[in-house]
Amino acid sequence: MSEVKSIETVWIPMPDGVKLAARLWLPEGAEQTPVPAILEYIPYRRRDRTRLRDESMHPRLAAAGYACLRVDMRGSGDSEGVM
Repeated sequence: MSEVKSIETVWIPMPDGVKLAARLWLPEGAEQTPVPAILEYIPYRRRDRTRLRDESMHPRLAAAGYACLRVDMRGSGDSEGVM
């Protein structure tokens, strides 16, 4: 299995100043060479019940060459703003 880099929290700035919280998994070499990405943007917080599923699924996808980004929707989890 390829090396996978996991970044617990990255912040995504929105045009209105609100910041969305996300977790990022990167495959080996993704910081030097572009890779396809899978964006997961669902109304369930990334630190709650879906965390176990995320821990098993996203590293495997990253090991297969995909960057994975799991975003807390606006106003949920660690993201700012109102839903």
